[in-house]
Amino acid sequence: MKSPEPAWQGRPTRLVLFHGLASSPKEFGFLTHPLRRHGVRLHAPELPGYSAGLLADAARWQDWVAAAGRCLDQLEAESPEPYVLGGLCTGAMLALAVAAERPRAGLRGFALLSPLFAYDGWALPWWYALRSLAYATGITGFFSMREREPYGLRNERMRQLIRAQLAAGETSLVGPGAVPLRAVRESERLSARVRTLLPELAHPVQVQHAREDEICRLASVRQAIARVPTGLLSLHVLENSYHMITADNDRHLVADRLSAFLQGLDAAPADSVPFIDDLSSTFDVVEAATAP
Repeated sequence: MKSPEPAWQGRPTRLVLFHGLASSPKEFGFLTHPLRRHGVRLHAPELPGYSAGLLADAARWQDWVAAAGRCLDQLEAESPEPYVLGGLCTGAMLALAVAAERPRAGLRGFALLSPLFAYDGWALPWWYALRSLAYATGITGFFSMREREPYGLRNERMRQLIRAQLAAGETSLVGPGAVPLRAVRESERLSARVRTLLPELAHPVQVQHAREDEICRLASVRQAIARVPTGLLSLHVLENSYHMITADNDRHLVADRLSAFLQGLDAAPADSVPFIDDLSSTFDVVEAATAP
């Protein structure tokens, strides 16, 4: 993934984030104002075939990537201003996959929030280990992954909000009440594809992940991102959240880290390492303090 010549000089102020599988831009609602105070404009698009209310039964992960590509094409047509691309959960995988499709002159870096490199967290349903049987027999259409406690949230007040939204039949800020297993399978395939792309990355990467993420273990993230080229990576470990770090106790810290990342990219060529967090020969692990 060789970076093209940057078409714009100066610090990027646009941040494009893709939400999680079958979810909505509501996932980033608590980031909008903190980011704006730092001069960062957040774009959180909905994607045909991928987003809540738009999820297509027959859509493959390649269709999601194509939809994301069309979204970026439109964004770049509106302005040559540089941007950082990222996402939450499967949205982080989508960001890396679409960037691999072709060079994008405006792209300056990646912001990966709770990246879903594997479904292996402690809150997955017991039957998930048997999903290969459903895949092999072609009966995925009869199963769904239902949203359940703790809803990716350590914050009890936020859990109460999710319970109320789901009881009302809404798409909650952590996603819908259930996601079809066939869509989960495509998400797994997308993650597998992205793991092969990591050694080819040529832009700075910021990763933020909770130590107690209940969907994807921190150990799996560390193992995956170890393949990112030396000097491009910064990992921030969050101590007071679960998977939904954009809405949980550390959400303000997440916004601050994102803003600092964009500020660190100021006027730097796309193929250099323009931020100071990366101090080690492999990757810098920044441990976030536990909230009192």
